[in-house]
Amino acid sequence: MSLPQTGRSEAEMAAEGTLPLVRHAACAVAAASAVYATTLALSGGSHDVAEDITDFVHSAAAVRASSQSALSFERTRSKHAIALRPAADAAARRFLCASTAYFGADACFVCVQLSRGVRPRLWAGRLAHHAVQFAANGPALAGSSGRAVRPYLMLAYMAEVSTLFLRLRSLLRRAAPERAGLIRATSRLLLASFAVTRLLNFPLCTALIWARRDVLRPAILKLHLAFAAAGITLNAGWFVALLRSASREAGSGRRRVAPASEP
Repeated sequence: MSLPQTGRSEAEMAAEGTLPLVRHAACAVAAASAVYATTLALSGGSHDVAEDITDFVHSAAAVRASSQSALSFERTRSKHAIALRPAADAAARRFLCASTAYFGADACFVCVQLSRGVRPRLWAGRLAHHAVQFAANGPALAGSSGRAVRPYLMLAYMAEVSTLFLRLRSLLRRAAPERAGLIRATSRLLLASFAVTRLLNFPLCTALIWARRDVLRPAILKLHLAFAAAGITLNAGWFVALLRSASREAGSGRRRVAPASEP
């Protein structure tokens, strides 16, 4: 069963060449580097603050792109499947290219730091996340299955809502450690958003992958089902760590909350 034939096809997108995608990727890396360098200078050389703000900016862009895509969903002839309208599909492809480049740049940054004997915060989790993301986004950027996979990938990016609260909490722990109540409230919002946009959203995205099994190539179907399973597993582990962190904060009462690494 094929997708609706309106708008540009994958062949027409491919005919444009790779230069537009390379340009989007380069712009994304340049923008992230500029944000990182600026915040690093303004924060007095704090790499943790620079990482938090840079990732916050990416997450905000991801939530915006995901929301715009969700407003452009349309039903396909398959009962439980969805597609993006042509203009929204092209925008999703550009965003996925830029986001993949951002994660690639962060993976390179982590590897360079590790080679220097420095362990960035959450380095193992970040590399695992980026590996999963590369496997997920690759088929969306090129190949005949691109239009079929972009809708559920864009929906999966709604998970970045929880990252906004994660980074905000980290910044609050450094900038206002005495505001224990505000930090606990942010932790609750983090847990709630994580539960909705990751623990519930990822199984939904998995169901959408399965709904497209009639148009996805078998290799991509298996890859994305594996990616979904890995994402669900990572999210479950992270949620347990977040619950433990929230429990420690609740037990601290009104005592001063010292700056701490994210779980």
